[in-house]
Amino acid sequence: MDTSWVRVRLRSAPAAALATAVLVLVTAFLAAALPRAVDRYEDTALRQAVRDAAPLDRGVSLTGPYRPEFTTTELLDPTAVDHVETVFQRMAKPPLRLRKDRSVIGVRASEAPVPDQGLPRTSELFPAASLVAQAGLAGHGRLVAGRLPAPAPDGGVPAPLSVEAAVTVRTAEVMRLTVGQTVHLHGRTPTALTVRISGIVAPRDPADDFWTENSDLLTPQLSAPPTPPGSEPKTYWHFSLLVDRTAARSMPLLGTLVTRYWHHPLATDGLAAHDVPALQRQLASFNAGPDSVALQQATDPDIRLTGGLGTVLDDYSDDRRAVSPLVLIAAVGVGTTAFAVLLMAGGLAAERRRGEIALLRSRGAALRGVFRRLLGETTAAAVPGGAVGVALALLALPTSRYGTSLLLGAAVTAVAALALPVRAVAAARRPRAAGREDVTAARPSRRRLVAELTVTVLVVGAVLTLRRRGTDSGGDPYLAAAPVLVAVAAALVLLRLYPLPLRLLARPAARLPGAVTHLGLARAGRSPATSQLPLLALLVALTVASFGGSVLAGIDHGRDRAASVLVGADARVDSRFGLPRQLPDEVRKKVPGVGRVVTARVEPNSPTAPFGLSYSLVIVDPAAYARLTHDIGLPAFPAQAFDHDPGRGTLPAVLSPGLASLLGDGTARVDAAVGAVTVRTAAVLTSTPAAPGAEFVIVSAAQLAARHPDLAAYSQYSGPTVLLAMNAPGSHIDGGALRAVAKEPASFVTVLTRGEQRSRLGDFPLQRGARSIYLAAVAAGAAFSALALLLSLLQAAPQRATLLARLRTMGMTRRQSRRLVLLEMLPQALLAAVGGVLVGLAVVPLLGPGVDLRALTFGGGEQGVESADFGLGLRADPWSLALPSAGLLILACAVLLIQVWVSGRRRESAELRVGDRV
Repeated sequence: MDTSWVRVRLRSAPAAALATAVLVLVTAFLAAALPRAVDRYEDTALRQAVRDAAPLDRGVSLTGPYRPEFTTTELLDPTAVDHVETVFQRMAKPPLRLRKDRSVIGVRASEAPVPDQGLPRTSELFPAASLVAQAGLAGHGRLVAGRLPAPAPDGGVPAPLSVEAAVTVRTAEVMRLTVGQTVHLHGRTPTALTVRISGIVAPRDPADDFWTENSDLLTPQLSAPPTPPGSEPKTYWHFSLLVDRTAARSMPLLGTLVTRYWHHPLATDGLAAHDVPALQRQLASFNAGPDSVALQQATDPDIRLTGGLGTVLDDYSDDRRAVSPLVLIAAVGVGTTAFAVLLMAGGLAAERRRGEIALLRSRGAALRGVFRRLLGETTAAAVPGGAVGVALALLALPTSRYGTSLLLGAAVTAVAALALPVRAVAAARRPRAAGREDVTAARPSRRRLVAELTVTVLVVGAVLTLRRRGTDSGGDPYLAAAPVLVAVAAALVLLRLYPLPLRLLARPAARLPGAVTHLGLARAGRSPATSQLPLLALLVALTVASFGGSVLAGIDHGRDRAASVLVGADARVDSRFGLPRQLPDEVRKKVPGVGRVVTARVEPNSPTAPFGLSYSLVIVDPAAYARLTHDIGLPAFPAQAFDHDPGRGTLPAVLSPGLASLLGDGTARVDAAVGAVTVRTAAVLTSTPAAPGAEFVIVSAAQLAARHPDLAAYSQYSGPTVLLAMNAPGSHIDGGALRAVAKEPASFVTVLTRGEQRSRLGDFPLQRGARSIYLAAVAAGAAFSALALLLSLLQAAPQRATLLARLRTMGMTRRQSRRLVLLEMLPQALLAAVGGVLVGLAVVPLLGPGVDLRALTFGGGEQGVESADFGLGLRADPWSLALPSAGLLILACAVLLIQVWVSGRRRESAELRVGDRV
């Protein structure tokens, strides 16, 4: 390659080379940053999903039950337990990376009653305790009083009936235990096991896995046995006694279940989303595969993999698989826009140098030589820009993978380097005679007709396939390109229609006084018919922005609606066993921001004939419940359905659609705490506040009490279990105060506010990351559309400046110059702006049925969302539709007016000699 040519060209036109380098730098940075940004938020989402899981689901856990009929107490010895740990750690290979320093190993006996006097009770039930022999007590606990438990006698003698144990500070406070005190555990054997409290310990780090893998180590827990419906709950204290590891041989003496366990937290710092498939395969192998067989052969046939890490990974993979196609749609849209802008930049340079290349050809230059020289020019500018852009992306967004980023950066650089040479050589290969190619006079060729029909077929196929298969079918690039293809088809239609209004306006404008209007429209009609790429780039960019805005608007609306459906009010209080009678009045008086308060009773029911699925019986005051349903904006509750009740016999009920279809016109027997009743369908409702996301049967509390007046008089059988509260006008409910009031008189309650639920629906890293990608896509689409407009204006800038100079010599004023340039460019800019709005509106009904926003809106961790009715889907966003299009019009007018002002300050002789050589 002749480098002297490249040096001369770079010296003669440094601004063009610098502009190309900057354009490539920015585009390459965006292209290389996209996969890295996706990797980063996917990795962050995976790590948080593991960290937020339940303690036993954050890693790999092994359990081995002790079965005295088949095994001996030797398996409970520390040496045998440690041997299993050594074998497992040796078998665990990357990507299964475990925190070896935080493994929790031990033996545990299930709870046994402790009937000793002096221990606190919450009911007539005795407290219960579990013996725990866990490795590392001395290293994870700090002695507050006494000493650590002493080792049990050697294994050669029978297991002792008396052992020493330590308790935590909180356990000692709640259970009133002191050093030297003895307690007796009565299991399923006649002989009790005596436990002497040898010491009281405080955790060195309460958040350490040693204390959190089992929730009852740090503090006693309130437990309750199963309670029949309508009965008052009976609770008791459950606590743990920490014994020495050698004392595990005494646990079988209780006759309760004894379990060995090995908990291994996952090393979340090195977790990467692309390692999840391999990690799932390895977990499957340990669960029921070669690794499981090898582990059992080397240790004990009863060793099993437990914990929910596999479920956590499966849920994450499902979410990731559902989100990826939507992110791919945004990436394809922005990539297509950037590709069109790069082609526009190359086409503009080729058009401005057409005369130069024609002169080279007339003097004997071969096409190959012209191509090499032009490629050398563009490479000298594009390669450094692309390299710097990719390097910046690699530095700004560090991840473990870089192959895709390098590939995309190289593709951007290659397109930028080849656009000018290919376009110039193609034009020089088929030289055209000098002449105008007016858009109003040009006749489309057969080749263009074939191309348009091909694009139409592709668009129809993409739209129909997307509507039928949806985005949950995987990351298909063809389906991801559906919005882009719709924009391309719209551009072809608009280009076909564009000459018609110009022709219709040209004749009336010729009869108007003055030449400015006629000349402006004539100039608009004389724009080259080949300048179609700017409109295509603009429409694709505007479609990307509007589609991204419709996705974001659909997500916001879905979360708002889902928060209303799942909470059922601005705040709710659910009780496991029933709310105290005074709670509604206490909430009204003591909680700031509370307006309307409605209570309901919700009783779960198992599947019975004719209902083949579980459902909730909701008992309400119809009038008050209808007013609350109206206030929250859910489907209207048909309170009038309860008006026609004979007072005996069948009870009118409002059913969910699923139960109504099963019941039909018949009746069904429903069990309630006050007694069974027979119900019939009086109305059907898609969702209801008291039982969100569930099948339900709603009956009137007064009508149900009339059927069973005896038991209805007792609050444990008819009292409310749910309290629904609405905000007072102009205020918001204080969630903290509501929790304080609700938990003061009652236990086992759950308090949730609509604002908290709304925040929780959007607080998933996977969803936040995908949302940021869409925000970036909207911003990038708007920026590239502005750049495409500037390039299209720049293409005609020299000829426009020369025309204005000539007209000024004939007496045209500055105001008339401004009117002229605006009339010349307004039809094209207006066509792009209006077309962008129309295409943005069209993609919502066209593509909406195939775009599933559930994963982006909620993620996989939200319960009750699947069956809730909240109208999730694409929604046209006025801001993303109007702002980019209006911005384009304003930008076009501003650039044109600036050009008129600049050209007016230059001398006409300079403008008229543009392009001349001395």
